[in-house]
Amino acid sequence: MSSPGPTATVVPKTDGTGMRGAGPDGEHRSRAAAVVRVRVDGMTSPRPAGPADSSPNRFAARAVDLGAVKEAADARDRAKEEAVSGAPVALAAPVTAESFEQDLVVRSTQVPVIVQLGSSRAPGSDEMSHAFASSALGQTEPASWVFRYVDVDTVPEIAQAFGVQSVPTVLALAAGRPLTSFEGVQPPEQTDRFISAVLQATAGKLPGLPSTGEPAGDEESPADPRFTEAAEALDREDYVGAVALYDAVIDDVGAPAEAVSEAKAARATAVLLGRSADGSADDIDRMLLEGRRREAFDVLIDRMRTSAGDEKDAARTRLLGLFSLYDPADPEVIDARTRMASALF
Repeated sequence: MSSPGPTATVVPKTDGTGMRGAGPDGEHRSRAAAVVRVRVDGMTSPRPAGPADSSPNRFAARAVDLGAVKEAADARDRAKEEAVSGAPVALAAPVTAESFEQDLVVRSTQVPVIVQLGSSRAPGSDEMSHAFASSALGQTEPASWVFRYVDVDTVPEIAQAFGVQSVPTVLALAAGRPLTSFEGVQPPEQTDRFISAVLQATAGKLPGLPSTGEPAGDEESPADPRFTEAAEALDREDYVGAVALYDAVIDDVGAPAEAVSEAKAARATAVLLGRSADGSADDIDRMLLEGRRREAFDVLIDRMRTSAGDEKDAARTRLLGLFSLYDPADPEVIDARTRMASALF
């Protein structure tokens, strides 16, 4: 990137209402904490400020949204209800504690949502938010994305839930999941590249915003009740029961491909949570639970390069098992498979 490196204002940690990174407690199960656990080029945010990476091949999904399987289904239902109502959608708007779920979670099931967490105290933050808002409002119909702004001084609880440590921080969401993020200020030409890359990465994967005044049909299938049952099993810490329910979806020949993919990802989390609960989780498991998927791949590939015999074969087998949990077309999985092949010889 030819532009100078971005600037970011470090947000001091405080008590109660201050901003803190999500700790290893129940915050990891909250939707906001899950949404912000994004990865860019193998790094888990928050990290020191770095330039925005506009390449969709670098977009990486976190392990799994640990506590949100049922909520994801509920969000899809709410999006359908909104579509039927034909209510207009603001293309650029602030986020409040009350609108958080609707503006970020539900909206991202329709179109990509680009979110800036900023403050007027941070140099360049206001200018960058104005650039994003201008781009959003300048779209021709139908709009393909929306911009949302979180003022960390007004709603510090949202910033705390996101684990933000510097402002401005920008992230992109789609289908309730993170795509990528960056910290610091970027000029308009770079934010435009960021937007373009997000749209390229999500092209054809989301239904779009509802048409104003034109009730949408009911094309979407009802949410599979097995996801609700599995989420309830996870709440009870019945990980074996949750895995069985996800397996039922995966083995159902009539299940939609999207549901099968979601079940595979959720099953992986249930297995990892089970190992963590019974004390059998290893370093690789912990990396996956924390959303550090690329790091887990790297460790196993390095182990293959530096070992031989049974140890090398065990690392290869473990890698293949991890690959089966994700979409084979995922750029990060493809890259890891290529590097694994090189490490075999």
